[in-house]
Amino acid sequence: MIHETAIVSKNAVLGKDVKVGAFAIIDDGVVVGDGCEIAPRVHLRGGVTLGKRNYIGEGTLMGDRPQDTKFEEKESFVIVGDDNVIREYATIHRATGEGGATRIGNGNFIMGYVHIAHEAEIKNNVVIVNASQIAGHAVVEDYAFVSSTVLVHQGTRIGAHSMIGGGCRITKDAMPFVMVVSEPAKNFGLNKVGLKRRGFDESRLKALQSAYSILFRKKLMMKEALEMIKNEVEQTEDVKRFVEFAEISKRGIIR
Repeated sequence: MIHETAIVSKNAVLGKDVKVGAFAIIDDGVVVGDGCEIAPRVHLRGGVTLGKRNYIGEGTLMGDRPQDTKFEEKESFVIVGDDNVIREYATIHRATGEGGATRIGNGNFIMGYVHIAHEAEIKNNVVIVNASQIAGHAVVEDYAFVSSTVLVHQGTRIGAHSMIGGGCRITKDAMPFVMVVSEPAKNFGLNKVGLKRRGFDESRLKALQSAYSILFRKKLMMKEALEMIKNEVEQTEDVKRFVEFAEISKRGIIR
């Protein structure tokens, strides 16, 4: 179903049961998977690939040039998985580097006026609330919840199952499983409500709480705290992920 006012390139590829709303524009080289709905006034530029069953809200712009002074007119991409909801007037820019991609995984809910910049990666089952801004090369891991008007600095990471409070500025990596609040950003305990909703039982929460307490309450140097966690806390997969996230951080963690 393609509205009579929509402009769809003959060089775009549309799957089965795709709906395209009024005044939408789909450029050369765009691929739209089965069951997608493209709302009115959406513009999908060259280099965008959508998987299956995505909803792209009114006025959204995907695949435009990155806002990066280093950018030259080279081919780059926006790659989107399946079952995402991307609401009205979001902007998702393609990569700066030739052949690179800005990536959106599966099952994400990206609300209105969100911006996702070049080479950023939104993994799976992430919620990003209205007007948050994700800078270039940032990574938001699985099941993270980013509240409204959050500013995420270039190259930072937001860990899996974390919750970022409204209006935070994230200039260092936000640890997985943790709540981050306030300005300047600080940790506010484990994201226990979110973790319980996702099926974390008491034994998993207890191990994570022990790791959290050592890292953030013992007033140890980072290396000492991580070694203590390895030696004194049950090494569940969650705890290993918690430690590894801190160990590989390039910008440092919010502490």
